[in-house]
Formats: sequence, structure tokens, C-alpha cells
Amino acid sequence: MSARPLLAVRAAIIGVTLLALGVIWFGTLASTAQNERQAAERIRTRALIQARAAGATVQAGIERFDFALRTARIAALESPAAVTLQSQLVTETMPPGLVLQQFRIDADGYLAYSSLGQAPRNFLGDRDYFRQLATDHEDRLAISPPILGRLTGKWSIQVARAIRRDGRFEGVVSLAVSPDVWTEQLSRFESGPRDTLTLLSPQGHILLRTLNPGAHYGKQVPPQREYLVRPDLKEGDYVAHASVDGILRQYGWTRLPSGLVMMSGIALDDALAPMHAQNTWAIQQAGIFSALLTIVVLGLLVALKRYERAVDALADREEHLSEVLDYMAEGIVIVDTGNRIVDINPAFSAITGFGADELRGQHISALPAGRVGGRSLGELFGPADLHHQRGDFEGRRRDGEAYTGHAVISAVLDADGGVVHRVALVADVTELRRRDGEIWHQANFDRLTGLPNRSLITDRLESMVYHARRHQSEVVVLFIDLDRFKPVNDRYGHEVGDQLRQQVAQRQQKLFRDEDTVARLGGDEFVVAMPTDAGSAAIEPAAAKVVEALSQPFEVDGHQLSIACSVGVARFPADGDSAERLLVAADHAMYRAKNAGRARWSA
Repeated sequence: MSARPLLAVRAAIIGVTLLALGVIWFGTLASTAQNERQAAERIRTRALIQARAAGATVQAGIERFDFALRTARIAALESPAAVTLQSQLVTETMPPGLVLQQFRIDADGYLAYSSLGQAPRNFLGDRDYFRQLATDHEDRLAISPPILGRLTGKWSIQVARAIRRDGRFEGVVSLAVSPDVWTEQLSRFESGPRDTLTLLSPQGHILLRTLNPGAHYGKQVPPQREYLVRPDLKEGDYVAHASVDGILRQYGWTRLPSGLVMMSGIALDDALAPMHAQNTWAIQQAGIFSALLTIVVLGLLVALKRYERAVDALADREEHLSEVLDYMAEGIVIVDTGNRIVDINPAFSAITGFGADELRGQHISALPAGRVGGRSLGELFGPADLHHQRGDFEGRRRDGEAYTGHAVISAVLDADGGVVHRVALVADVTELRRRDGEIWHQANFDRLTGLPNRSLITDRLESMVYHARRHQSEVVVLFIDLDRFKPVNDRYGHEVGDQLRQQVAQRQQKLFRDEDTVARLGGDEFVVAMPTDAGSAAIEPAAAKVVEALSQPFEVDGHQLSIACSVGVARFPADGDSAERLLVAADHAMYRAKNAGRARWSA
């Protein structure tokens, strides 16, 4: 062959190679860029969803505080005895340590009553919320930033309402809420060690912060944040370096009906780490394919330029490829057009436990599958005319141990575009997939009882409501609060209290069907969601059997313990058209049952 045709052939080979490398790298970089955009969008959506969920929890707590304040105001207008009784009820029904005290300030600004007992004469009329409620003729709820108590020396958030008789201002009734205990209720929403949930006042004061909370009491966020300059916005998101710790986060925020702002901040470096690892792996794959292609092309060019040394060059190239395969960290398996194994590298043997001599000539489907119903490596390969596939598969090693692998399969084509071989890069991702499953479980289930948590019950309840709306059926929600649990916890300790909560959860699960969901919201509050037919008469027996079952004694650590429960019942569509409204309605019904004497249920 003359030099001119060889030059044309070499030019064509170089041109096609550059085009192929351009296509490979363009696809790889486009894929990594798309991964970054999708990951950023997922994090943005997760921040908003987490802000909404945490906001719903906070708003529910604020409504409970407001209910307590309204009843306290009525008691204040009646008699001192009514105030004392009402204060005791509030202390017993709230989670332990959440409410530090309930107190009343008279019209002159002096402390007139405290649930903590007799206190020195203390002037509180200089508090911002007192002056605001004294001059504001609208009946509204006031929530202060964290205040350091003059007598107690403890931080608290003051939630207050004005007392008026015939339009005349007679003082303020207030709850001192522990920001530390309130913050603990938000901790279960966090997913990363540097993620944070922050509750802000309408003026930007930090009320609660799950990350290093005590260091931020009395501080404010930068005034240019959109939720401060645009009070008409209900929710939003942005990316910024935190003003308090300098960490770059994706923030999602939502404005609560109470006017407060709940904000979720997800640390981007931590949240994007898996995506960056995936992109690095994709770039490494492109580099491997590029290296292999370059080696092949260089071999062809050498063969064309020095034909007489083609055999030696081919031997060197095969030896080099063999070394590459032998020392790669990822497993490689090569199959022919009949899906019979041509060769494997040592890494593939380390993953599967099978040696090269055992597998050469065997059909790829001879590799044993893992768990029943899972896709095997042979099924992932598919027909021989498929050029490129990737995905997870379930395999079984030679010793019988199951594992999860991830394979990227590409075809090696001849000059006519026909498939000569197919090459699969295989990685063992068993531990990675296991950690992914653990993270999902921790985010959706209560660690103590193993029951679904608030996030998961809210999702399931929304699904039940959606199904009931389409099929004209109903959904029943039981809100269960344990009675006489605090004395047990105080007397026998938290360990016995936790064991008692676990037995309560187990006893409740035995009462309901597989399609029903029993969840723990936190503390000693539980929720049951049940899909039922329209007009179902099973509500009363279901609520009654919960009261009866939890009234039976428990055997915990050698102690006979007796508690009871109050159950509130709400139904879709009669009591609410969303999961949040049904939970609030059931919570209110539970308080009606508790106020009626406990150990009973109320709708």
C-alpha cells in the first residue's frame, strides 16, 4: 500500500477518534452538569418540604400555646382559683419542660401571678410585647424573641395575649416557653450534621435554631433577606453563606399563619458530596474509555506506519491492555456476540469469587442471581445488539453470599459498526445501597418505637386522603395522648419510660389492620390513620378499643404500671381536607376528651 492512501487512512482514523472522544466527553460533561442541576433542584425541593413539615410542627405547637392562653385569659377573668387550676392543667398536658411557667402581668406592668409560686415584686411593663398588647386593640397573639429571665436566669420565649374586660386593658397572660426543649422537637427533621432548622420572628429575630442554639439567642438575620423585605411572600428559597457560621447552604423558608418564618438550611458541601462522587466516577469512566480508545487508535496508526512490525506492536498492546485490566479497581467482564464470557480481570474475580478459568466460555447468565425477584447481571446485559446499558443488579458470590453490583456495559464495534464484544465495568455497591436504605429509614421512622414518624404519617395520610377523595370513601385519624405517663417517667426514670412507650406502640400495632398506619409524633403522642368506607360505623369501636387496651396494666422491668389515654377522632372529609387539618382537628378532639376526664375518646 502506497504512502498516500495510508496517510488518508491515518487522517480518517484520527478524525473519527477525535469525534468519538468529543462525543464521549460532551456526553459525560453534559451528564455531570445535568446531575448537578438535578441534585441542586432536589436539595432545593427538600429544603422547602422540610421547612413546611417543621413549620407545621411549630404551628401546631403555637396553636396549643394559644389555646392554653385563651383558657388562661378566661380563668383570669373568673377567679384566682380558676387560674391556679387552669395553670396546673397546662403544665400537665404540655410536653415535660416545654413550658417553664405561666404568669400574668397586671395592667400596671407588675407580675401578678406565676405558676412557679410567690415571687418578688417584679416590673415587667417594659417588655416589648407587653407595651404592644397594651396599646393594640386587636385581640392577637404576641411572640417575643428569647428573653433572659431577671429572676430565673433562664432563656425563654414569651407567648402572650392581652386580658380585656369590656374593652378595658387589664393586663397580659403569658407562657414562658423553653427554647431548648422546643428546639429538641425539631431535631428529628435534620438529615445532615451541618443542616439546620431556624424559626424567625417577623422582624428577623432568631427564636429557635437546631444547630448550636444557645449561641444565637437575641441575634437577628441580615435585614435584606426576602422574607423580611417581602412580607407578602408565603415561601421561597435561596442559596447563601450563613451569617452566623459562614457555611454555604440551600435555604427553603415558609411563612406560618402565626407570622413566624420557618427556615430549613441544608449544607451544600455535605448534600452534594454523593453527586460529586458520582460525577467523579463518570469522568473516570470516560477517561478509561478514552484511554482504551486512544490505545487502540495508536496501535492502528503504528500498524499502518510500520506494517512489518505489526505483530510485535499488537503483542505489546495486548500485554498493556492485560496489565490495565489486571490492576483496575473495578471489575471488568468481556463477552462475545453470543453473550459468552471471553475474559475477566482479577477485580471481577474478587467481587464474584469465580476465577477466569471457571468463567471463560460460560454464558453470562451462568453467574448466579442474588435475591429472588432482583435483576441479574445476565438480564442487565440483555440481547447482544444492545450497545450501552447501565444499572444495578443482584448477584451471588461463589461462597453463596448475596451482593449488589452496579455495571456499565458498552459495545466494542468493528469497522462496519457490528458488535464484536461487549465490556462491562462492575463495582460492588452493597454497602453504599445499604447506607442509602438506613438513611431513608432514619428519616421516616421513630428510633425508639420503630413506628413511622410525623413526616411519614403525614405522607401516608395525604395519600389516604387523595384515594378517599377519588373513591368517595373516608379516612379516620385517631390522635392518642398518654395519661398519667409523666408520674411514671418521674418515678422510675426515662429508661422505664422509654420501655413503656415501646410496649404502648406494640400494643397499638396489634389493634389495627395492615392497611392502617400507627405512628409516633414524639413524646407520648401517637396517631393512627385508617382508610374506611363512607359511613363506616367502625370509628367508635376503634377509638374505644385503644382506650381499653392502653388502660390495661403494663409489665415493665419488674414493675406493674397503669396508665391511660385520651383519644381524639377526626374524619375526612367532615373534619378536614388535608393531612395537616385532620391532625389539628384530631388534636383538638383529644384535648376535649382529656378535659372531659381522660381515659376516654372524643370526636
